[in-house]
Amino acid sequence: MTPAIWTALVPAAGRGSRLNFDQPKVLFPIAGKTILEWLVDLLSPLCGRFVFVVSPQGAQPVAAVASQLLPARHRIAVQPEPRGMADAIACGLPCVETPHTMIVWGDQVALRPASLEFAMGVHEGPAAPEATCPTLLRDHPYIHFERNESGRVIHVLQAREGDAMPERGESDSGVFLFRTETLRRDLPRLLSSAECIGKQTRELNFLPIFPMLERLITLPIMTEPESVGVNSRADAEYLERYLLGRKQA
Repeated sequence: MTPAIWTALVPAAGRGSRLNFDQPKVLFPIAGKTILEWLVDLLSPLCGRFVFVVSPQGAQPVAAVASQLLPARHRIAVQPEPRGMADAIACGLPCVETPHTMIVWGDQVALRPASLEFAMGVHEGPAAPEATCPTLLRDHPYIHFERNESGRVIHVLQAREGDAMPERGESDSGVFLFRTETLRRDLPRLLSSAECIGKQTRELNFLPIFPMLERLITLPIMTEPESVGVNSRADAEYLERYLLGRKQA
């Protein structure tokens, strides 16, 4: 694991409205720290550089906090309109200068260092994948990687887009490791495809990039708390209990 060759690209343009919070969601406090602080504490030993993709309204407050936490190690990219995660990544990608990019959704506070270190070791290893995606098997998944007989990912089902979901499925944890050159090559192809456009949300979805890749490694190493994003007060309360319990363990 070599931090100098990694940039953490964090889409963080979400608003805190569903949390009854009038600032960017990434500044919402959980267990005594903002989501942004949790992410920086987790990722700063692993990644040499950071790119935060923010809304126009969130640029100043997020930049102010990021400058205190990561002096001279971060850049701010603005997503002019909330068009979806694929668009957010496209807004941030020009700021990435390292060979590898770790994409982390801006509300995944429960990721464990050991999980990311293992995934990074595999990604940097001799198999040389284009992308590495840590996954988990869980009941009632929000996301499911559908595979063919040979095990290749051929489709990504998403509950929020109205897809028929299995009772138990293989889900992501909001963290994805890429060779930066792969993102630069395949993200434009994704954005121009029909698969990118959500059937219900009409957002530009990022996860359909995975069936496009020839050399994708998935790692079933994640735990269920790691897969929970902060999308509601209930999520925040669940994660606060989990993080406080992990701290005391």
